[in-house]
Amino acid sequence: MSFLYCCCLQASDEDEEEETLPFSKSAQTPKQVMVLEKGKKLIVKKVNVTEYDDKFTEIAELYNHQVENYVAMKTSLSQLNEVNNSADLTGCMEVIKEKYSHHDIQIQMKGYNFSLLVKATENIPENLQESQELMKELNRATKVLLGSQMKLGGIMFSGSQIQEEMANQIKEVNPGYLDQVRLVENLKENMKNTDQAKLWSAEYEEEAGQVLREVAHIAGVTI
Repeated sequence: MSFLYCCCLQASDEDEEEETLPFSKSAQTPKQVMVLEKGKKLIVKKVNVTEYDDKFTEIAELYNHQVENYVAMKTSLSQLNEVNNSADLTGCMEVIKEKYSHHDIQIQMKGYNFSLLVKATENIPENLQESQELMKELNRATKVLLGSQMKLGGIMFSGSQIQEEMANQIKEVNPGYLDQVRLVENLKENMKNTDQAKLWSAEYEEEAGQVLREVAHIAGVTI
């Protein structure tokens, strides 16, 4: 499984300068929107309508929390395979059971909770202890992803009609033409990227579900 690093969508110096200039200083030329990529954090721009800015901020915070846990899940999987010289989670557990058979290795699963059980002894190998911790972190991140996608979907703006209504409200609150151009462009960018965030969120949840199903298969339980 691949290891996906997480990095933020960084605003350029030009973007930062535009965002800090007074609204009436210069016209904003419409520019190509940077589309949110998988595993990258969502950065939203101000539209100068409090209720919209608050909601976009809430969406970004929730989505970025998902990204952090998605990266944690992928990192745990990658490190488990690295520590045990395996290609996937199933192979990893087979290696552990064979290599540490005298430690009575078991995969315990109850609901969405799973763990790597090891018979207590005075000298548990370092790699085995590390594998236990990585499984614990894998379980934590997976559960968060499985529980957060629906919540994110529930607070999303959606639909062209909603976007048009928001644009009209922005124009009412900000009567200057130059203000309107820049802020409506910010709205379009926010809407495009939050729509993409919703799609990525569903993929994170699906991948977490795959992990859960694979662990259940290894443990011999039905979910």
